[in-house]
Amino acid sequence: MGPFWRVLIDFFFPPHCPLCGKILGENSIDRPCPSCLAQIKFFFHPCCPRCGLGFHTTWGEDHLCSACLTEHWDFSKARSLGPYEGLMAEVISRFKFRGASRLAKPLGTLLAEYKDSEFPFSEFDLILPVPLHPQRLRERGFNQSLLLARRISRVHSILLDFTALQRIRHTQPQTELSGPERKKNIRGAFEVEKSAIISGKRILLIDDVFTTGATVQECSKVLLKAGAKQVDVLTLARVL
Repeated sequence: MGPFWRVLIDFFFPPHCPLCGKILGENSIDRPCPSCLAQIKFFFHPCCPRCGLGFHTTWGEDHLCSACLTEHWDFSKARSLGPYEGLMAEVISRFKFRGASRLAKPLGTLLAEYKDSEFPFSEFDLILPVPLHPQRLRERGFNQSLLLARRISRVHSILLDFTALQRIRHTQPQTELSGPERKKNIRGAFEVEKSAIISGKRILLIDDVFTTGATVQECSKVLLKAGAKQVDVLTLARVL
């Protein structure tokens, strides 16, 4: 689109913040406004090098959190942008449960812009979203993890696949369950149908929220068993 038409369209249809609706300036389309970004808390170092949990202190070195000292994870590393609270929790709820699929692009862009020297996008061969069961997909109308993964794939030119990993068992929503119940509920819910696609690949697994880690752990276990070389996890938010 030429500069003239871009200016004309912005004049009649000025870009708005996708989170709060505030009118933005030029070159701000599909991006949160500074005010909204200031309300979102992000994790910084020091953090847990395994699950990415941010610590309350702003000094010191990265170290394993209490959960990772005792919990077995099959994924190599997990990272989240920040805690599941405040504006981030509200926006994810609108996106996931109220049909606001238009939020996929700005939220996906935030994920794609995640920067951590210990978590470079260049090391991944393949991006996979955590799949929904067909029944849940019909109810919601879209897979929020796939929409996020698609944006990251486009920004970083990493191959995206949403067919190799399938959800084969319809489960009770994880939000209704406790930690131990989540593990039991999700066990055996996934399978790899096309192992040739993931064999030997370094996989980036995308989901919206890391709560107890039961879902991404089960996915990682299945993917590694099917031949994946490595599985790392990236989510928008982490429940504290």
